[in-house]
Amino acid sequence: MYAIDITDVTHPKIVDSMMTDSRIVNDVMTTEDGKLGVFSREGASNRKNGIVVFDASDPCHPKPVSEYTETVSGGVHSSYVYQGHAYITDDATGSMRVIDFRDPMHPKEVARWQTAQTAAGRYLHDIMVVDGLAYLAYWNDGLIVLDVGNGMKGGSPSNPQFVSQLKYDLNAVYARVEQLFGRGFVRGTHTAWRQGKYVFIGDEVYAAHPYKGLSDGNNLTFGRLHVVDVSDIMHPKEVAWYEPTDGGVHNVWVVGDTLYLGNYQGGARVLDISGELKGDLLRQGREMSWILTADSLGHRRAPFAWGAVVRDGNIFVPDINTGLWILRLEPRQQTVP
Repeated sequence: MYAIDITDVTHPKIVDSMMTDSRIVNDVMTTEDGKLGVFSREGASNRKNGIVVFDASDPCHPKPVSEYTETVSGGVHSSYVYQGHAYITDDATGSMRVIDFRDPMHPKEVARWQTAQTAAGRYLHDIMVVDGLAYLAYWNDGLIVLDVGNGMKGGSPSNPQFVSQLKYDLNAVYARVEQLFGRGFVRGTHTAWRQGKYVFIGDEVYAAHPYKGLSDGNNLTFGRLHVVDVSDIMHPKEVAWYEPTDGGVHNVWVVGDTLYLGNYQGGARVLDISGELKGDLLRQGREMSWILTADSLGHRRAPFAWGAVVRDGNIFVPDINTGLWILRLEPRQQTVP
């Protein structure tokens, strides 16, 4: 895992790294005060994956201090740090685990929560925690909301309690993928972001077979951004959607009235989400800007934008094929009559 100095955003530079036994480091996040952090691991050679806790007090020179693998050796894809706890996904069982790392040298599991097992399997992909409510992107099971300290259901980090669920027919939504590219496809509720009265849910969808003409593997993705009204948290309902025509919806980031996303082969996108959201946001012209993150000098020339992180007006877009992009959104140009 690399530490990149972005003091001068026009000249980012790698200044340090942390080595770990894994094939993939997917998720990195620090505590609210920035003193500690957690990153996830998958594919370790010793089959002990889990998470690593690191000292982030010097952000350009982070240092691992401990790891937790005991109950999550099968791999952790995503994690979310909130008030001294890491809410993590367990690849092996499809469950959410809550790891207390307030004593960073001795992290420990304090809770486990999961949906019922089904014939389609159980897989939890992503978690976000806001105001004591955890929003789980639960693949086949849609969006699930848990009380992990809000109090509405008596929940706590060590005793998560079910609040509500929004499940939708993924097969029906993406039937055209199978019609166009052959039987079978990978699809699921992939990410969730709470902002105001809405939760923005992104789906990850892959065609079952590589598209003819693509070199470098199957980079053909699809996916819809569902806008869910949670004003009544007990009864979430979808009120709007955005579906790009040239990529999927991978990870999103929201600041105020603006949503930023990486949509894989479609590069990076910026959406206007101001006011009341209803219906088809793409047809309403809410797509404000985009950039195709392609580079002939990249690992692969084709773009594959993973997501977006926004800080101080800068948009950081990690692209799996072409590296880290740092962007700014310029004001819309006024039309001169």
